[in-house]
Amino acid sequence: MLQRILLLIFLCGAIPVSGDAQQRPQALFDEANKLLSSGQNMEAVQRYQQLENQQNLSGALFLNLGIAYQRVDSLGKAKYYYLKSSQFEETATRAEQMLDYINKQFSHQSAILPKLPWDVATHWLQDNIGARTLLGAGLILFNMGILFFIARWFIRGLPRAVKTISFTIVGLAVAIMATAFYTQYVSNRYSVAVMVTEDAPVAETPREDASLVSQAFEGYTFTVDHKRSNAQPEWSYVRMSNGLYGWIPTKEIMIL
Repeated sequence: MLQRILLLIFLCGAIPVSGDAQQRPQALFDEANKLLSSGQNMEAVQRYQQLENQQNLSGALFLNLGIAYQRVDSLGKAKYYYLKSSQFEETATRAEQMLDYINKQFSHQSAILPKLPWDVATHWLQDNIGARTLLGAGLILFNMGILFFIARWFIRGLPRAVKTISFTIVGLAVAIMATAFYTQYVSNRYSVAVMVTEDAPVAETPREDASLVSQAFEGYTFTVDHKRSNAQPEWSYVRMSNGLYGWIPTKEIMIL
């Protein structure tokens, strides 16, 4: 029932367009919606993916892709697209509802370790503030601190506490800017990925005959370390949700 309600809502949705030159993406989106309504799920997926490849992205597009893949029992890909849809404000609530439902449908469930406090804080900063905003705030505070310090040279009678205040502001600014750089570093180095095939080994080294760390199943989520993975284009170095580290063939996962 929830799936039908969401489908009815988002079949009427629209992708961002501007001007007459952009009517084709909207027409393609409408065509895909009609195919999805008539049960031609993979044909709808093909149309939606054309829009995705053209970078005509929206929460509704990803939500409908998730619904289409769920209908053909490709639950890993459905989860991947629901996660992407949850990153858009207009579809976040509905995507989270679908994720709650689909996570209960997987035949294998992975143990999930709680995130470390600094990981939680970093992800919150990424999602709600962003590294650029942090850096801008840090630069403003840094300049304010310098101005307070210089003001002592030109304005007589300022209390001695102004010097302490200026150093405090500069110190806070440096801390904020350092946090901004770290947040950007984490964002560039790590990504979330979803297992989209039935099962695959997680190995100690990027070789097919390597010793196993664990076995992964459809729907498992990972944190991909791009820095370590770059040297092995066919493999990804991942952290599993249970805290184990290892290598998995890149073709088995989809990276957000």
